Amino acid sequence: MRDEYGAAAGPANDAETADARGTGLVDQSAPPADGVVMCRSRDGLAGINVSGTELVIWQRALPEGLHDWLERTDAATLPHVRILVEPGDLRPALEPLLDECGLPADDMRGLLIDDIGGLVSAFAGITGIGRVDVRLERINHDSCWRFHRDTVETRLVTAYRGPTTEWVQPADADRAIGEQREYDGPLERLGDHDVAVFNGKWAGPERGIVHRSPPIAGTGMTRLLLCLNKRTVVSPEPWVKA
Repeated sequence: MRDEYGAAAGPANDAETADARGTGLVDQSAPPADGVVMCRSRDGLAGINVSGTELVIWQRALPEGLHDWLERTDAATLPHVRILVEPGDLRPALEPLLDECGLPADDMRGLLIDDIGGLVSAFAGITGIGRVDVRLERINHDSCWRFHRDTVETRLVTAYRGPTTEWVQPADADRAIGEQREYDGPLERLGDHDVAVFNGKWAGPERGIVHRSPPIAGTGMTRLLLCLNKRTVVSPEPWVKA
């Protein structure tokens, strides 16, 4: 299936992998047998370029006060935007769109933009691209609830508000895909505000972590999800300065 964030991505190169190994950005020299790596910093996300790695998770907390601000914010003003942008242009490209959504323009919004900007820069560096397809999405329905592998090479996701992405270990992948809503086996979840970089189907044969967006229809919950991809034919036109 093509997931809601479907996007194409190009192959990582050996130089990027060598750089990640050689500069200490990866928290361990080789991935575990299941291909899942936990890291201690944003730089550690570059571990996705290490051969055999399928998922890197940065276990982190948001800047002080940002979590509470996001939880208090009226869900109707949470952004639902998409831009194709160079990392250095993230703030001027994003701020007018947040104004249109009605998201309060205060110090906390500035922290949110700074955090997104750091992740956009990290993803551009990991994948070796000049522009990043940035989606910041307000979700209050069962968005992409089916277990699946992404139709991409590499993708970054983090939930700023609401339930986080769910995933299964490779040993349980076929069962989860086959059973879908009836699946009652082991299920992993990202921690609150964790950042994950996934490999998808286009990373190579038998690649990609099986995961899903948590079903939330009828719960009254609203998620705010950041999803970063390489540019594809369905990306918007590049943002340019006026």
